[in-house]
Amino acid sequence: MPNGPLPRSSPAAAAAPPRPVVHGAARHPLLESFFRPETPGAGTLAAHVLLTGNGAYWADRSLSPRTALVHCGPHRVLRGDPRLLPAERLAPLGRGQFSAPDRFLPLLGRTFTSVMPWVRVICVQQHPPRPADLPPGIRLRPLTTADELAQLSGLAPGLDWITDTWRPDGPNRAPAAAAGAWGAFLQGRLVSVATTYLRGQVHEDVAVVTVPEFRRAGLALACVGAVTGAIRRRGRIPTWTVPGSNGPSRALAEAAGFVPLRQEIVYWVGPVR
Repeated sequence: MPNGPLPRSSPAAAAAPPRPVVHGAARHPLLESFFRPETPGAGTLAAHVLLTGNGAYWADRSLSPRTALVHCGPHRVLRGDPRLLPAERLAPLGRGQFSAPDRFLPLLGRTFTSVMPWVRVICVQQHPPRPADLPPGIRLRPLTTADELAQLSGLAPGLDWITDTWRPDGPNRAPAAAAGAWGAFLQGRLVSVATTYLRGQVHEDVAVVTVPEFRRAGLALACVGAVTGAIRRRGRIPTWTVPGSNGPSRALAEAAGFVPLRQEIVYWVGPVR
């Protein structure tokens, strides 16, 4: 998903209660109705919510749903018939990013004070990452449960969005470790981290952050290479989602072997009316 800071979702964003992941979630009616075959982007988000238990979803009925809302962190996906989606379901989800067909735009416009289109590029890894020469003293390794509070909380302000899609249910859970994160450490300090941002059945979308004073040193590329290697070993396809205007992130994606697949428009919305 977008490799850059994202606006925080409203505290009320949890108002749509999460439904438990059911046995056989891989063939959940929501996935079968709207997200088959799984595609990078919105399709991976829906699978991530249903298969990992992070985020929440709503559908107008359990079997053969006609409309659906899926959300995790600041990301929301709408599918189906907008006439069957009550505006009150959307209202708690302001200040976030919607992936939705054009037919949902009137509903979004009636619900939120602003609806701003935003172009993002979906990329798929098709080549091995370029080798990264790590500076002296840098150690690359997977994040562990012990790293969570001590290391992630010490990242520079604005970088903690990296675990927005793996929020813990309690203080003892470790979202970055669960997401398969790899970090670059200097004298025990975490200075760059890459992770699976969304985990689907077929694709895993990658995100990375680096503390500003350690950028342009190959750390992000090394972390991304470690994460995508692990994704490949799990039998899935690494993907990368980047704002169309974010030149540095697109250059990093290219260095890591990602090739643009398509552009898509999403909509950033303001607070509820």
